Amino acid sequence: MVKTEEELLKEYYHSLSAEAEEVPEMRLNTAIRRGITRSRRSSMSLRKRYALAAAAAVLGLVLLFSFPRAGGVLKTQGAAPDQAVLLPSNGVFEKYNLAVRHSTVSSAIEAGLVQRITGVTAEQNGFVLTVDGIAADQKGIIILYSLQNKTGENAGVELMQLTGAAANPLNTSRGPGNSISPNRITYGYEVRQWESGAGALPDQITFELELGKYKQFTPVSADSPLSKLSVALPLDREQLAKAGETVHVDKTLEIEGQKIKINEVYLAASGIYLDYTCGPLNSKQIFSIYKPGFLAGGSGDYTYLDLRAADFTDSGGTLIFANDSRLAQSLQLQINGILALDKKATQLVIDTDKQQIIKAPDQNLQMSIHNTEKGSTMVLEYDSQAKNNSIYNDFRLGQTFTDGAGTVHSAEKFDIDIPQRTEPENAKSIPHMYYKGLGSNKYPQPLTFTIEAYPALIKEKLSVPIR
Repeated sequence: MVKTEEELLKEYYHSLSAEAEEVPEMRLNTAIRRGITRSRRSSMSLRKRYALAAAAAVLGLVLLFSFPRAGGVLKTQGAAPDQAVLLPSNGVFEKYNLAVRHSTVSSAIEAGLVQRITGVTAEQNGFVLTVDGIAADQKGIIILYSLQNKTGENAGVELMQLTGAAANPLNTSRGPGNSISPNRITYGYEVRQWESGAGALPDQITFELELGKYKQFTPVSADSPLSKLSVALPLDREQLAKAGETVHVDKTLEIEGQKIKINEVYLAASGIYLDYTCGPLNSKQIFSIYKPGFLAGGSGDYTYLDLRAADFTDSGGTLIFANDSRLAQSLQLQINGILALDKKATQLVIDTDKQQIIKAPDQNLQMSIHNTEKGSTMVLEYDSQAKNNSIYNDFRLGQTFTDGAGTVHSAEKFDIDIPQRTEPENAKSIPHMYYKGLGSNKYPQPLTFTIEAYPALIKEKLSVPIR
């Protein structure tokens, strides 16, 4: 399962730190920008997702970072969304100054890793797409591009896709994207990961965009697109194979008897990629690593490289961090624990007729059923006080459930209106609401779901030197 940066931001908005009073210095990080989008998400209505995010933001979410030593200076890599990263004034990519807010991108430009390309442009229906530079490596690609809107229509990117030979998708995401204002040029960038290994990449890929009428906070429109634009981008596969640096770590960490092996770390223009596996004899299902990050530097001057996205499986995963391609100092991984449950506790059993939870990991869950013309939707709420300030502390269920007769059903997704829960003015948290469509059938009770993520924290600070 892959989580995007946009989703990370929403999860941050739903969590308050249980450690806020323990650390004297607190930092606000709004550096999460939308990125890769190959994820499994809860089926909360869009309006409610944004409402909850906005409400939680008012509560003043903070990120806590562990300092490597007393008196050390810690700099967070990843500029805030309203703060541009200034590029060299004489650089060929200077026109992207106001657009680049991603340390991975700005540092790759400054380090000379972004290849300037010319003549890569496409035009249709008054919209012009131009790609000015790319930086490809074994795991992903950075794309610098501009969109010129010659029309009077306010547009947005509804589909963005990288394809290879025979139109095979290499990375796909759907909008709504940022607004493309009328009668102006908008500069943008993308950091995308390959959905398969770099060895399967062709010598040329296609960068495709579909533009539609811009409608903020709404699903992708079913209307005909305003424009479909695509350009061909060359890939030097021989150079791509040499790009980046692979560090074989091969070290095993242990937290309360649960083993995690750090296999290798790949450092490249598009980010830092950490590959790990969970011990096969672990008694707990590890959902994610708690508050991971890299510290680069030394002599009391450190740069913090934060987590941007991840790909988890039952046996391990890949963590994707911001990178600063200008840094060649020592690098160490820091984690603050794991989020895990006993493997015997990963089932959630519910009687939806009686609206009762029969079996759950703890007492923090409450449930209700809401009926619509499309069918029934189960709403699970859990106390966000039980969550800890972490990038991956989500609650999530599998896409199927088993009824009381042993029949497996698909959990459908409905975008429905659920009455918004109100909290007292002095409330410290907003309950997280998780939606699961049950359809219109009557099921033999009870229903059994598999828990795929749960905010059960085992806290322990560990660090691993990488180079």
